[in-house]
Amino acid sequence: MSLYRQPGCKNWTFQIWTADRKRIRKSTETPDRAKAEIIERTFLMAIKGQAEPSRLHAMLDAVCGVKPTATSIDDVWPLYTDWLKTSGRELTKQSLANRAVSVRRFAKWTHESYPAAVTLEAVDRAAATAFATYLAGTGAKGKTRQNIIGDLSIVWGALKRTRDGLNNPWPLVRPEANDSERGKAFTREQETALLKAAKNTGKGWYLACQIARYTGLRYSSVARLKWEDVDLEAGVIRHTPPKTKRHNITVTIPLAKPLHEEIKAARAEDTKATHVLPLHEKAYQYRKLKSGPGAFVTVLKAAEIDDNLYTFHSWRHTFRTRLSEAGVADDLAKRLGGWTEDTTAARYDHAERIAELRAAIEKAH
Repeated sequence: MSLYRQPGCKNWTFQIWTADRKRIRKSTETPDRAKAEIIERTFLMAIKGQAEPSRLHAMLDAVCGVKPTATSIDDVWPLYTDWLKTSGRELTKQSLANRAVSVRRFAKWTHESYPAAVTLEAVDRAAATAFATYLAGTGAKGKTRQNIIGDLSIVWGALKRTRDGLNNPWPLVRPEANDSERGKAFTREQETALLKAAKNTGKGWYLACQIARYTGLRYSSVARLKWEDVDLEAGVIRHTPPKTKRHNITVTIPLAKPLHEEIKAARAEDTKATHVLPLHEKAYQYRKLKSGPGAFVTVLKAAEIDDNLYTFHSWRHTFRTRLSEAGVADDLAKRLGGWTEDTTAARYDHAERIAELRAAIEKAH
């Protein structure tokens, strides 16, 4: 490692030998020896991997008097995907799509309503608070707002690792979402109105509602339910919900008589489909699919039910409520809905318990 001047050149040059005996020779672009020494040492640190690249860039900018350029808010998503590639992180397609939507939604909002935060560096707690307030003003449910802001927090947290001084204000404004806000069960009258509205709406909503009502499955499961999960002869659904897959929780749900008949009819109508609700499965996988079933809010409005208080997830709470009303034992109810740890759930996977589970389902009509 040494500094020298090339003949006839006023700027200092350095040369560094790497571990594999390769020589790197660069001009420091400065006649100031003190600055040149700092630049030389910075390059050496980079070669030895003694500091993160972003920190080294910041050091060089400070020494050379270069003002860092602001990053457009529109570049946040490309920067994040680049970080995923270089870090070797892998996400599911759905998680990636959800985060992309959240980031782009925030970027669109800044351009339209909050120009003070159109750069990555300008996003502070005030901007995050304003966006959280905006989301609440749109009527977005607490869980939805929690997911959007959670996505932004993850993205900013990743970018913070590559940039000195970057602020991540999102954890400070993430709302608390609980079941009391979106956990209402439908009344019997609402059930009747919903099923009628779903049948009139078409697009698979009637069967989707029937499945959710009699199984307690989340929409993520209903939309992606495969025929291989349905044993029509035995009259059961054996399914591993995406949300509990990491816990190895598989639910075995006997088909109530009304649902059994509906599913048999659906199978007879389409014997080649791999999914019970093909239209919903495609729409769930490709959110922008124009030929999809549309949002459940359409069914709610047709049934004249307040979509600010109820969602498709309300069917799951309805299922749990009907089980309780029918006096079904708590351990059986947990097993049917997957509301349990995998160690407990394993106790009910034996064939002799199916009759007991079926009786519980029939009682909850």
